[in-house]
Amino acid sequence: MNTIAVDAMGGDSAPIDIVKGAIKAKDQGVDVVLCGDKNLINPYLENHEIPVFDFPQVISMDEDPLKAIRNKKNASIVGCMQLLKDKKVQAVFSAGSTGATLISAISILGKHKGVIRPVIASVLPSLSGNTILLDSGASLDVKPKVLFQYGIMGAKLAEVIMDIDNPKVGLLNNGEEETKGRDVEKAAYKLLKNSNLNFVGNIEGRDFSTKKADVFVTDGFTGNVVLKTLEGTAKLQQNLISSALLDNLFKPLLIPVKKALQPVKDQLNPDKSGASYLLGVNGVVTIGHGSSNSEAVKNGIIYTETAVKKDLISKFSSALSEL
Repeated sequence: MNTIAVDAMGGDSAPIDIVKGAIKAKDQGVDVVLCGDKNLINPYLENHEIPVFDFPQVISMDEDPLKAIRNKKNASIVGCMQLLKDKKVQAVFSAGSTGATLISAISILGKHKGVIRPVIASVLPSLSGNTILLDSGASLDVKPKVLFQYGIMGAKLAEVIMDIDNPKVGLLNNGEEETKGRDVEKAAYKLLKNSNLNFVGNIEGRDFSTKKADVFVTDGFTGNVVLKTLEGTAKLQQNLISSALLDNLFKPLLIPVKKALQPVKDQLNPDKSGASYLLGVNGVVTIGHGSSNSEAVKNGIIYTETAVKKDLISKFSSALSEL
């Protein structure tokens, strides 16, 4: 059975919502262990039999990740990564500090051979199926070769997780023309165009609402801003629609209309979408929102197990051999 190590101290509502989410995932058949402060975790477990590995130190969101990983050897995220390295678990999920998760994964698990920089890949809804955005926050400033590698890793993720043959890869830019963008985008365009990838050229932010590309490639600064903007826009649209229904719809029709719209609401809800993948390290690692509630944690853990079941790492190895 595949086991997921969960960072019980990572997240705005840790450990209570993390533990509750782990219990929900366990109830749905996912084998989990928790890393964190036993004294804080155990009261929330009640009668549920989930192993707890005692790593009482916490890395907060505002700490310098590199210094924290060096100084806090008993941090919960460090414990998770060590269990994965020792093959006591098959994957790690954390809703804690993204920087700490990234640094601990690189320092403990190591990078895939040939990878310059690991990348955070987020799966987003589109008109038909899903799209992948990367980088959504790992590296703020990158070179053209790094963006090229992101294209390779994103394409392989789309193939493995989303079962897309020959996924379409686009370079996020401020226009479709080949001459658009900064020097880094122009150079990356040439690398992607001359590769074996199914490169569809430059794409724009509005293309997230279409299926012009399966994989959107950009730097971590731009990607994170795009991700947060999309999430905020989705929430605004939901609130506007709810308000319009309440103001204009005959009350007996509210319940059936809301029920009909629920699948759309779920698709746009980040708590329902799971977690982002940290690609380029030697192990399955996923990252949840810092604001994750127990439902989001449960979905993130289930999402993580899916990557293990689909043998993501071994399939990645063959793709990354091209780097």
